[in-house]
Amino acid sequence: MSPNDSTAQGLATMASAGFEFASTPEQVAHDVRTMWEHLGRPEGAFEAAAAAIAVLPQRPEVPVALQARRRQFEQAVGINPVEVELAAALAARELLESMARTCGTR
Repeated sequence: MSPNDSTAQGLATMASAGFEFASTPEQVAHDVRTMWEHLGRPEGAFEAAAAAIAVLPQRPEVPVALQARRRQFEQAVGINPVEVELAAALAARELLESMARTCGTR
């Protein structure tokens, strides 16, 4: 399975969002495993999802002069800071790599 596969990207998005919204690693793993099982336990899905973290869409960069304004807007509408998103993506990749090893799909 490729990191560009919609299943891989869906599992990657699910894992990253789980961490972004402060779920525990156990809860994120449970949710991702449940979705994987629902999809028929596709071979190589966790490994591909871990790699897909790197190709998920990112926020566009803004010039330094506009960053404070962007941060104010994001706070006003409830969007997490980019640092939270990055930390969540790293945690998701680590979890998905671990799941690939323990589920025998790597």
